[in-house]
Amino acid sequence: MVKVRGIWTPRIDYNRLARDVALALAKKQERLTGNEIRFIRQHFEMTLQAFGSRFDVSHPAVLKWERAGDKPPALKWPVEKDIRLFILDRLLSRPKAFKELYETLREEAASPSKPLEMNVTQAA
Repeated sequence: MVKVRGIWTPRIDYNRLARDVALALAKKQERLTGNEIRFIRQHFEMTLQAFGSRFDVSHPAVLKWERAGDKPPALKWPVEKDIRLFILDRLLSRPKAFKELYETLREEAASPSKPLEMNVTQAA
């Protein structure tokens, strides 16, 4: 607790809280919602254009995802997996093997020829 202007309030490390929320989103069982995608993009301080470019979609597509609000957007599962792996890659120290797996999954997700089947919780 810390006293602010004469009132005791909880001492919260908002940066750590945001990091923990992002990690929880990467591992959650349900599909990401539009608000969660917005949170992820803003947490990593990315513009709509930068986020869209990172996941090989247009910035209007990212905006459409975010406008879904509390509902899952029309987002293909391989792209969502890539977003989840991006979170894990940026926030966790992983060995070289994880980085190689990440790049392999990213390349496969970009190729529509075969579907990916991976449980994100197993990778984390």
